[in-house]
Amino acid sequence: MPNLEFVYATYIRTTPEKLWAALTSPDFSAQYWMGFRFEVELRVGGRVRILPPHQPEVFGDHAGEVLACEPGRLLTYTFCPKDQPAVAAKRVSPSRVTYELTPMGEMVKLRLLHENLLPEDVETNPNQFRGINNGWPAILSSLKSLLETGAAITFTGGCGADKS
Repeated sequence: MPNLEFVYATYIRTTPEKLWAALTSPDFSAQYWMGFRFEVELRVGGRVRILPPHQPEVFGDHAGEVLACEPGRLLTYTFCPKDQPAVAAKRVSPSRVTYELTPMGEMVKLRLLHENLLPEDVETNPNQFRGINNGWPAILSSLKSLLETGAAITFTGGCGADKS
């Protein structure tokens, strides 16, 4: 089975400290991550939880473990989604998410790498917020907007977390 990965980079006018705080704060993440709260114990072996804003009985929380943590520079964690049974049977090991922060003058390059993906993790419809390939760009665009303008992007329809 191929080891699929998704890579995305964006440049945000902020400091590494502010970006790190935004990435690792549950209250801040809920503002840009479609209501999801990212909770992380910032130490190797620490627990990661991504809690949905509604319908926890359907979506559950996506648990994981911190694999690398260098505040202001690097965070790597496992990502264990609550898959449908047919997909869960195919998942040999959890996927892995890495945030790399690189200062570049008045901005920070945020590079995201999501590895060890299944074909089912990718959404073929580009007009959805579902799927790794659609979800991450939406989340990181909202983060960028929130940090640079003070307002996150409002998402409606097509999101894995919406009620439809």
